[in-house]
Amino acid sequence: MNQPWSKIRQRLENECLCEALKGRIRYFTTRYRNAHDGTGRVCILVDNDEKLNMPFETEYKISAEVYRRNDKDKSLKERYDEVTGEFHEKGIFEPWDFSRALDEYFICNIEDCLKSDNPLVRLLAVLDRRTGKRTLEQMKTEAGELPDWLRYFYYLRLTSEGIK
Repeated sequence: MNQPWSKIRQRLENECLCEALKGRIRYFTTRYRNAHDGTGRVCILVDNDEKLNMPFETEYKISAEVYRRNDKDKSLKERYDEVTGEFHEKGIFEPWDFSRALDEYFICNIEDCLKSDNPLVRLLAVLDRRTGKRTLEQMKTEAGELPDWLRYFYYLRLTSEGIK
């Protein structure tokens, strides 16, 4: 994204977010200026409670796990993809995962975002005002198959719209 974070945040919270959740969901990011690599973190807050935190330390945890699994039958990339998938299933992401998700979310139509392989893109799409009640009704059945952290956001949207 070539926009400053303040514009992206405003767009997410004011233009894209469904009316039922406006004022309840906030997106937060910070950079640690004194860190040698300028790292930081991203998080999503619901009612001022952090529900999804994406700290830079995740990179080190993923790398350590990849090297711990010294499986000679798999390439380094295969091990990395496997570990990353397991972390994502648990709701553990790196800050740049959110940046990549934003890029996809802003360029794709809402139907493609709802079907995306990237769970962060699906999260953004579920909270999007363009996702209507009929679509939400259809998504109720698939919500039970999602990871707990993503299911939370699906149910948050469903209940905020009065869908049981």
